[in-house]
Amino acid sequence: MEKVEGEIGRIQINPTDYILFSVKEYKGKSYIDLRKYVVSDSYTGFTKQGIRFSVDLFPEFEEKIGMVKEALSNLRA
Repeated sequence: MEKVEGEIGRIQINPTDYILFSVKEYKGKSYIDLRKYVVSDSYTGFTKQGIRFSVDLFPEFEEKIGMVKEALSNLRA
């Protein structure tokens, strides 16, 4: 499957849907975009489902992901 503009990676969530990770630039500002991406006979592309946030918020996002990781490890313990 061909990469889309700004794509960093993707996670397949079912046979036709992915979470696509990308970095975008808009009006001179950089954004992180986590968006559902669909590949099917009728439509291939991004959906409205997802989030986009300023790269300035990445350290806080990374901290929260660390908290999620810790919470998941506590569930397994």
